[in-house]
Amino acid sequence: MDPGSIFYEFFAQRIAERGLYGPAEYIVYGAIMLFLLFFVIFPLLDKRGVKFNTKFMLALLPYVLLGSALRVLEDMALLPRSWNPLELAYYFVTPGIFLFIATVTLVSLVVSLFASKKFNINFYKLFACIGLIFALPIVFFEFLNFQAWIGVIEVLLLVAVTTALLIFISGKLGKKILKTGLNRLALASQALDGFATFVATKFFFCGEQHPLSAFLLDSFPVSFVLAKIGLVFVILYFVDKEIKNENLRGFIKIVIIILGFATGLRDVLTLGVGTCL
Repeated sequence: MDPGSIFYEFFAQRIAERGLYGPAEYIVYGAIMLFLLFFVIFPLLDKRGVKFNTKFMLALLPYVLLGSALRVLEDMALLPRSWNPLELAYYFVTPGIFLFIATVTLVSLVVSLFASKKFNINFYKLFACIGLIFALPIVFFEFLNFQAWIGVIEVLLLVAVTTALLIFISGKLGKKILKTGLNRLALASQALDGFATFVATKFFFCGEQHPLSAFLLDSFPVSFVLAKIGLVFVILYFVDKEIKNENLRGFIKIVIIILGFATGLRDVLTLGVGTCL
């Protein structure tokens, strides 16, 4: 089997045929992502004084929304799709879209850092505004094409009630795990991902591309949501207890938040525009 055929079978066939993710993709893409995050991006930004705190995460949210909204445009067949990394359309689907959004985000971050120092502008507000300029027109267009408002509202209510309830219970039990903004955002992001997938697959006609998630949703649907929420508690507990570097601790939490909101927002927008109704 030639290298081109191997690449197509393990990394491109899923994109071309809209199939399930394969083990090779999880391993390779996961390894590449972890390397870039912790050996390139974190050291680079940490040395330049970027603080990975709640303000930074809130300023970063428009870029997460941009990635999710762009992905939904492809679902709506308004953007082309390609399995070839040498073609622009490859960067509108996973994993290419992560590289595209990461590039846009990093360029915007560098511009914001430079402008904030040069012109004495609030870095967080400028960084967020640039992201909103990119994201809002796309999101507004998708809002105009919403067909399943009830499903979207159901998801948002479930996330809001669950997050608020868990924060309340945690406080009553004297636990500090949900005291910080980043921890609360991490919980909300994974709850959004869990409930959006649950509602979209169980009450509408959306499919699930991830084999493990599909197995949980088929076997015991609520277990998918419980697994997402339970896992985020375990990770947050470990990170807060074991990671002594405050900025690294914040960075890890931001990665968790991005992963939750990226897929959760995409599912909510996909449900809204009705591409799987």
